[in-house]
Amino acid sequence: MADTPTIIHEVETAYEAYANAFNQGDIATVVRYLAAPYIMTIGNRDVMIAASDEAVRHQFDGALAGMKQRGWVRSGFKVVHVFPLSDNHALLMTDIVRYKADGSVLEKGRYIYQVRRGGQSWQITGVTDVEPPYTGPGDTPRT
Repeated sequence: MADTPTIIHEVETAYEAYANAFNQGDIATVVRYLAAPYIMTIGNRDVMIAASDEAVRHQFDGALAGMKQRGWVRSGFKVVHVFPLSDNHALLMTDIVRYKADGSVLEKGRYIYQVRRGGQSWQITGVTDVEPPYTGPGDTPRT
């Protein structure tokens, strides 16, 4: 049985590796931190379900291409809180700022990732956003 500080550290470390790989456009590494089926529920858009590893890769290739078309060059992120749910499941809440090449802000958001222990690492199985004025679990102010 893992203790809470260990779970929090492992989840944060895996998320940071995922986010850094995404910033570098390294989708091959990004998908190592994702697990199918992967569910994305963002805003009022249709729920996106990637049922296979190939579908997850396709979804993220498309997401990265779409962000680049809108001017994205990198994201800043701050892990707000990790909520361990068991030895093998947790929620991670993060604030993300997406930037354009000139340093201006493309968009800001708060997201909650569902993660699970997949073998030796933690993998993201889904994401949803927390729209203002809501703050998400724990009522933590936005950064």
